[in-house]
Amino acid sequence: MARRRAPSSVLVKQLSPLHDLPSEIIIHIIECALCNDRPSDLALISPIIRHFVNTTIYRTVALGTSHIVTLFHRTAVSPRSSFLLTHVKRLAITCGHEYIASCDTEQRFRQIISKCPGLRSLAIPSLRQVNISPSVISSSDGPSDLTIRTFEDISDTFPLSSKPQSPHALFSSSLTHLRICEPGDTWQSPLSIIAAFHGAPNLTHLQLARRADSNKNNDIIFVDQIAQLLSSRKNLKKVVITIFGGPSRLTPYASRESGIWMLVSKLQEFDSRVVVMEGELGKWSEGWKDTKRFRCGGHPVNFWNMI
Repeated sequence: MARRRAPSSVLVKQLSPLHDLPSEIIIHIIECALCNDRPSDLALISPIIRHFVNTTIYRTVALGTSHIVTLFHRTAVSPRSSFLLTHVKRLAITCGHEYIASCDTEQRFRQIISKCPGLRSLAIPSLRQVNISPSVISSSDGPSDLTIRTFEDISDTFPLSSKPQSPHALFSSSLTHLRICEPGDTWQSPLSIIAAFHGAPNLTHLQLARRADSNKNNDIIFVDQIAQLLSSRKNLKKVVITIFGGPSRLTPYASRESGIWMLVSKLQEFDSRVVVMEGELGKWSEGWKDTKRFRCGGHPVNFWNMI
């Protein structure tokens, strides 16, 4: 009589010591395997390995095209697969502006973010993507590291009956690293930006952007408020001011001759926590492009490590 063949998952557990290894070693092995093998193939080895494969590939997610957003949103709203978003630690939304601007797309992003209770790092084009109803906010503190391409005041863009909760609903007191990478279309003072995050009481790292050859009075207000933040917040370890060249300045280095650069440079002389640098449009999302490297254990480029 022929012997009954054991399921493949049972054979793997019987014949391989892989399942008995510490989780960190298993994940490292899977990261190496993912450099050459498809996640779907590795997931067939056993339920335990499938769990670690999901943990690895969903740890860092970059939504760079409309097609990827559609697929990931489908995963987020499906009762059968939404649990996969609990593995997400780092999330970036880097799609083109034309796609992001639609109301339906912004609603998709809000649904995706609300399904990521373990999120620690978030990169988004604007605050619209994190204006989430308090009824769907998880009980977790929220990300500690937030990167925003441009900051705009969105407080008056929603009807009162449907106005979402402020960004404080998502970030609470968790926010320690805040980057505003590019100047917006309207003037926003440093203190008003901080106020949008309920004061961000635990902030330790801050980046703000300013355009050269803008309103001179606002330049003075900008620098004065940076000085206020530095004097009133001893826990601030680094304040990066990124200066973008105005329309009359043909090269990035020309911004060094602007009035705002000179004002910030004087502030830098009195406080070593201040860093001033030239800005480059679009650079904020460059560190999120190598998605295959993320699967193999790589991480997005850490802006703060380069300062």
